[in-house]
Amino acid sequence: MTDSNDTKNSKETLIIQQKVYDMIMYAYPAIEQFPKSQKFSLAQDMKKCLDAIMRYVIAANKKYTKKTTLQELDIENEALKIYIRMAFELGYLPPKKYEIWSGMAVEVGKMIGGWIKAARDSQPMQGIDKQPDSSERVPGQVGIGDDETFTCSGCGATIAKVVKEYSEKNMGRVLCRKCQNKFRRGELGNGP
Repeated sequence: MTDSNDTKNSKETLIIQQKVYDMIMYAYPAIEQFPKSQKFSLAQDMKKCLDAIMRYVIAANKKYTKKTTLQELDIENEALKIYIRMAFELGYLPPKKYEIWSGMAVEVGKMIGGWIKAARDSQPMQGIDKQPDSSERVPGQVGIGDDETFTCSGCGATIAKVVKEYSEKNMGRVLCRKCQNKFRRGELGNGP
């Protein structure tokens, strides 16, 4: 079953994948104009970086846990931006190509940053979302099969007792995880 958030992430992922593809299609002809002396050094490093970026985008789209993959993707994109600047400063890229290509890399970087933020915001809060098996069950802790549920005062969503207790203790009101994040950012009122 797919919710609207998964659909949104999937569409954003397809957009970033297309942007990376467009950047690669722009970069390869630009790299081919580098001097022969650079074909197997800077040019090769840039091509490897571009390929790695595409691979990380695909991998992050396929993985459930994205954090490390997205961090690697961000690192590769930053390295590419440095390589592009080096190529320009060494005179291998004309100003117009430098402007277009670095603009593409910056745009991809912003999309990666948004993806990292979205992944961070959707990460389960430690100790709240983990449902222990019966051997790990702590007395009084609410599990999936427990009947006791509560209502979020922010959005009206149904929440478990452990989420209610956490939010009351830390925020002073009954809030679901999404509303807790909004509360922390000050978007719900009476936030930090």
